[in-house]
Amino acid sequence: MKTKREMKADKLHALLWGIFSVGGFIAAFLLPVLIYINNIAYPLGLWPVGTHEPTLNYFRTSLLATLFVFVTVGGALFHGIFRFKTTLPELGLKKAGPLISTVGYLVIAIGLAALVYYLLQINPLSHLFSRFI
Repeated sequence: MKTKREMKADKLHALLWGIFSVGGFIAAFLLPVLIYINNIAYPLGLWPVGTHEPTLNYFRTSLLATLFVFVTVGGALFHGIFRFKTTLPELGLKKAGPLISTVGYLVIAIGLAALVYYLLQINPLSHLFSRFI
């Protein structure tokens, strides 16, 4: 019979695999849209924008666009790091598993913090939060 600690670890493991699968979905479906808009449609003149880059235009006018980029980049980041973290032990680095996990989650935390900082610098709603930061 499993102990309470093992049961909590199993629940956390299942939750992380769920986030991993959502991140994979996001990376497969939303990341190509972002790449298309910024790297194909805008340079070729297929995206109707004024004189500014399309991403900056939408960030400054839409909280939904900012949320879209956060979910897309954050989900793809978590998916990639979690896949990397779970693949390395299969390559013979099982003893380094805790170190790999720690570094992986640190990379995710730093990446999300940098992304939040960047998005708050661009989005006009960041002025509302500037009083509290």
